[in-house]
Amino acid sequence: MADEPVEDGVGPEAPRAIVRTRSMPSIVWLIPAVAAFVGLYLAFWAWSEQGPSITIVFDSADGIVAGTTVIKYKDVDVGVVESVELDEDLSQVNVTASMVKELAGYLTDETRFWVVKAEVSASEISAVDTILSGAYIGMAPSQNGKRTRVFQGLEKAPIIRPDKAGTLFQLRATELGSVDVGSPVYYRWIRVGQIAGYQLAEEGESVRVQVFIEAPHDDRVRSTTRFWNASGLDAVVTAEGLQIDTPSMMAMLVGGIAFETPATVTVAQDVPENMVFELYPNKQATRRPRYSLKTRFLLYFEDSVSGLVPGSPVEFRGIKLGEVLDVDVELDRETNEMRIPVVIEIEPERLGLSVEELDEDPTARIESMVARGFRARLLTNNLLTGQKAVDFDFLQGAREQEIVYGRAYPVLPTATGGLDAITTRVARIVDRVDQLPIESIGANLDDVFESLAATMGSIEEATAAANADLLPGMTATLERLEQTLSSADAMIAPDSALALELESLVGDLSQAADSLRIMAERLEEHPEELLRGKSE
Repeated sequence: MADEPVEDGVGPEAPRAIVRTRSMPSIVWLIPAVAAFVGLYLAFWAWSEQGPSITIVFDSADGIVAGTTVIKYKDVDVGVVESVELDEDLSQVNVTASMVKELAGYLTDETRFWVVKAEVSASEISAVDTILSGAYIGMAPSQNGKRTRVFQGLEKAPIIRPDKAGTLFQLRATELGSVDVGSPVYYRWIRVGQIAGYQLAEEGESVRVQVFIEAPHDDRVRSTTRFWNASGLDAVVTAEGLQIDTPSMMAMLVGGIAFETPATVTVAQDVPENMVFELYPNKQATRRPRYSLKTRFLLYFEDSVSGLVPGSPVEFRGIKLGEVLDVDVELDRETNEMRIPVVIEIEPERLGLSVEELDEDPTARIESMVARGFRARLLTNNLLTGQKAVDFDFLQGAREQEIVYGRAYPVLPTATGGLDAITTRVARIVDRVDQLPIESIGANLDDVFESLAATMGSIEEATAAANADLLPGMTATLERLEQTLSSADAMIAPDSALALELESLVGDLSQAADSLRIMAERLEEHPEELLRGKSE
């Protein structure tokens, strides 16, 4: 710009600033923008890498420390405990933990958590390493079920885990016995599984035991497999002596279950998971037939039931049908008499009754049997101990009776018999003997014996007189008879005259017989000589 002239002695005009608007922001703002972007990126990365937060409810926080206790799966850290707080009602402990994001899809209502710490029991010693490193929370993830973030912790590690292959089966037993969760399952006395749990059946008359058989041994379980309680000694007396069968001393202490698949006529087939098998009390019981249907009846006995207790056998001609469940006493209010009710449980299939027949009408066939004299009696099984049993049989001439209904169980008719009946009869005979007039009978016998003695004296006197009068004559007669026999003997002796004459006579007769034979033969050849005579 050229300088302008100065007017009125005044110098040149001062310069003025010119303001221009920029089209681009200043580079100074780039630095905070980059810093903000990096911060947001780091925050998003941290949020995306962060796993889900879950809550595990335990009965106790024993061994759990916030910020220290970790959650492991296959010995890999997959989470850490962040806080440990009591529930509102102080009954449980809420453990909050953060998990790695890779397990977000495995947190369902079937996922299990439990505290792992050192434990010493009769069966095993586990988690010894936690004595130094501290307890941790074990985990069994699962993709099955619904997604959740709240879990109920277990007191012990579950037997069935996703990382352990095998099959779960159900066992039905009358009682649990000495087995417990974690007790071993044996095959040929090799440990192949564990007891996963047990519970009482809905009807309350049996126990369901869950057993987990590890692969590949679960393929050995077939439709004909037999399970039995292997706890304690299994002893049986046979013709060869005493046989004892037990897996090990450990099984005697902690209990256990064993199984085998015996050779049977029935073809063994594959079975599905949760197949129900019978649990036998011992190995010997597996060799006896077992029936599923059982029926209860009520019996009333008039005889003494001493020696009859719950568990006593119920038999039919020596074959076991069931057992006695209860023996009691009750008052009949109508007759004011005491009665002894006995509750028995039998297996009708042992009597040849089919399952279909029992389903249609359980007591129809038994009613016909009762009409033919089917009765229950008390039988003494052991004379030394006095143990008794209930014995059924068809009695000839039994009075007609029927099954009585209307009570808790059908009432079957009974009869007296066996050793008790004999004892009762002997007792009645003794009572009758006691009622006899023994003293008067003895006095009469004394009189009879005196009369008999007098009679014997008279007989002796008569005998003496007979000896004096008859013996001399009889002696002479016998002498004459002897002389006669001697004469007869002399006549028939071989060298006597009579014998010689008889021998000559026999010879003559023999010659005559020969002549007659020759004549008969001549006449047979020449019959005409009878008319003309013998030709010259």
